[in-house]
Amino acid sequence: MIKKISIEHLIPGMYVADLNNQWVPSQNASRKGVIKLQSTVDKIKALGISQIYIDTNKGLDCDTYETADAAKQLQAEQFNSLSTQSGASGVKDKYTSRDKKREHAEKTFHQAKSMVNDVLDDVRNGKGLDIAVVDSTAEEMVLALNANESALLCMSHIRSKDEYLLEHSVNVGILMGVFCRAKRVPPELTQQLVAGALLHDIGKVLVPDEILHKPGKLEVSEWEEMKRHVTYGSQILEVTEGLSDVTRSICRLHHERLDGSGYPMNLKENEISQWGRMAAICDVYDAITADRVYHKGMAPNKALKKLVEWSVFHLDKELVYDFIRCLSAYPVGTLVELSNERAAVVIEANRRGPKQPRVRVFYNTRQQNQVEPYLLNLADKNINVDIISTLDARQLNIDIRPFL
Repeated sequence: MIKKISIEHLIPGMYVADLNNQWVPSQNASRKGVIKLQSTVDKIKALGISQIYIDTNKGLDCDTYETADAAKQLQAEQFNSLSTQSGASGVKDKYTSRDKKREHAEKTFHQAKSMVNDVLDDVRNGKGLDIAVVDSTAEEMVLALNANESALLCMSHIRSKDEYLLEHSVNVGILMGVFCRAKRVPPELTQQLVAGALLHDIGKVLVPDEILHKPGKLEVSEWEEMKRHVTYGSQILEVTEGLSDVTRSICRLHHERLDGSGYPMNLKENEISQWGRMAAICDVYDAITADRVYHKGMAPNKALKKLVEWSVFHLDKELVYDFIRCLSAYPVGTLVELSNERAAVVIEANRRGPKQPRVRVFYNTRQQNQVEPYLLNLADKNINVDIISTLDARQLNIDIRPFL
């Protein structure tokens, strides 16, 4: 059971859970686990933490705790249950020509980046948007997702800090397309939503560079200017002929939150469309998994847990769980430890059997060195290998990008 206790009741032998644990220094090897020493307890207290979550199934119990954390308990249980559920309905890929499909995905990804770059340049130079190119790119992305969804998801994890705006726009488009496929959204509507996702941050081109690329915390006035990117983008798309209202709405709604805490309009639950709620989830997931100048990205599976946490107030709970099912409990890009003393990166999720994705093995966890990479389908009945945990690539000083 997950319990929230006062820091004064924390003792060695208790297991710290990974809920609301942003206080743990980012360089730590783990943000959860058994407290073994009193000195560790003292260090946590020194951080000024007043309350902490423990898992009594994995460590010592505490009789004094708050019952108000039932929502957190439910979140933990529901997320864990997703790791064994069958996924959302979707068309299973037929791997008749895997290499060609991967090449198609890579070409589509780079074309989309180029398109977004051209759109931003046009806005900077006071030109109009070429809607035909936007529509063509969105259509090509939907086709590529239908052919090989996992290949595009792999491409979305090969990032560069210097191209965040371009890659984030494309990645949100990919995630929106994946989400729509899982929810069986009609093709024409899916294309409009993907186009909206590709353009959702277009207003950032009008935010001053010194604010947009500031390598530290923004001042209040700077943050207010940063938030105006939604208004700027909405104004640009409003005067652009040929866009559907659905496409325009993605820019307008992707920062709104169900409890009214979003921006720029502080809309509440019944004022935000399903498409706006889906866009918010895709946008947040990609943003928190990306490395930026001032922010280290989360591992994909940890990011999904964070979405669950935020679904209490900010994000649509049902859609968050749909999103997790469509990406699987071990999403593409997750570094996993296997039962054969190897580490691997997930290159293809398995919605029907979330614990049995397709992985690329490349690391010996016992000897702590790289091995010749090879593919492994954990769903293969002839392979007696299981996932036993997830790993932090940063702590192991591993760059997973070459293996995607």
